Amino acid sequence: MSFGGPHLLAPLPSMLGLRPGMRVSVQSPPPGFLEKLVPLPEGCALVDSAPTGIDVTICFVQRKTELVERLPRLAHHMAVTGRVWVCFPTAETAHTPTEDFVRLAALEVGLADDKKLMLDPAWTGLRLSWRPRGPRLEKPRAQA
Repeated sequence: MSFGGPHLLAPLPSMLGLRPGMRVSVQSPPPGFLEKLVPLPEGCALVDSAPTGIDVTICFVQRKTELVERLPRLAHHMAVTGRVWVCFPTAETAHTPTEDFVRLAALEVGLADDKKLMLDPAWTGLRLSWRPRGPRLEKPRAQA
């Protein structure tokens, strides 16, 4: 597998939104993926957990059940402004997550997708973040 290949217009860390000083977690990466993240931006650290949350989590899942089990925990460990990349096989089978399945699972835990990235011909990723709150329909009324 060749992550990053010629179809990406920028280095893989940049496409994933990795910036200096971020805490990044990579879970269940396929062979060759971690090598394509090098070099990480300055001060960027690969971690398993962080007291104030993880800035970017890159999670590879191959089965729908695996996604449903892991997503609530990933959301729980996110920083307030954090993101989760859910990466799934591009080839669809009955058991692999699809783009729509990832979106629906994300909505169940309060997340929404805001970016899609084809990591290589075999893997696609959706970036999830906390779902924005809608505008307040009524102004609060102060009472004395």
